[in-house]
Amino acid sequence: MFARSKGHEASHVSRPAVRPVALSLGAGFVAGFAVAAVFWRRQVRALIRRAKPYVRQQTRVESPALIINRWSGDGKADRCGLADEARKAGIRPIVLERGDDLIRLAHDAISAGADAIGMAGGDGSLGLVAGVAVERGVPFFCVPVGTRNHFALDLGLDRDNPLTALDALRDGEQILIDYGVANGRPFLNNVSFGVYAQAVHREEYRGEKAATLATAISTAASDVNAQAALRYMTPDGRTHERAPLLLVSNNVYTYSGYPDYGRRLRMDSGNLGISALTNFPEGDVMSMPLDQLLGLYDWEATSFRIESGEAILAGLDGEALQFESPLTLSIRPRGLRVLVPAGTQPGYVPADEAVAAKLLDLAETSGFSDQ
Repeated sequence: MFARSKGHEASHVSRPAVRPVALSLGAGFVAGFAVAAVFWRRQVRALIRRAKPYVRQQTRVESPALIINRWSGDGKADRCGLADEARKAGIRPIVLERGDDLIRLAHDAISAGADAIGMAGGDGSLGLVAGVAVERGVPFFCVPVGTRNHFALDLGLDRDNPLTALDALRDGEQILIDYGVANGRPFLNNVSFGVYAQAVHREEYRGEKAATLATAISTAASDVNAQAALRYMTPDGRTHERAPLLLVSNNVYTYSGYPDYGRRLRMDSGNLGISALTNFPEGDVMSMPLDQLLGLYDWEATSFRIESGEAILAGLDGEALQFESPLTLSIRPRGLRVLVPAGTQPGYVPADEAVAAKLLDLAETSGFSDQ
């Protein structure tokens, strides 16, 4: 009895010591869960505000045509049998030949009865054909067989399986997105000035992109007179006469990490994204943290003007172009009708918002709407 009584007493004495710990752990868990719930609710609300649904419309086309650049992406169109697959989907393929006028081909296809015009090629080619689609009042579609396919990526298409883009013509839908214009020339991604433009205009750029760009940056950093002589204004009202680096994009880009580095959250915000580095600091610019780059501006606008006493070198959607001064860049809000496979979700979702985005998808599927 003594041992039993002692054991009972020891058991009785130990309980008060355990309960506070358990209660503390439980309270901590509940508090942590509550904080997490508030955090996720705020994040979902923020995502909902930014993830306003795109204007979508069910559409049916009878005679679509697709222009195919067989050389783009090192022959990706031929490797995946795009022309044959297009025919099976009821799309008339038009294979681009050396010396062909791409804009003329697009106009001729529409004049011959095409009620939707598509392009399979690089981003620069996509912009030209998209411009014809807008001009002629027909929807546009694309097949990602280029090298990087930045537009298709932000549009929500599968770059690794380009043939799935043809589903836009089988059972797809039409969405409205923005496009940009630079002195009448349409662009879908961005227009670069300064060192990047200087690099793409060099003959050696195609074979040695990184080395050519590094050389252009090094030259501009060591010699102010080597920087692009462009006149433009930043949001603080200051006028600048040199442009070491200047980027104007169709909607705002955000850093997305390797391998694309820049992605767009929206394709229909109605604003250009503008980034300007107004002076190069001393030192190794290539490896310098962004917070050490003084004179770095980022802003949004519906239009932007650049002036110069010489031809304005630009890299438009990766293509080397020259513009006369003055150059006006502007946005055309929801001016491009694009055919995409049903359910395609344009725009980039940052990794730290992926869970919130999934919750939002589930909420929409369940018929929940945030109040």
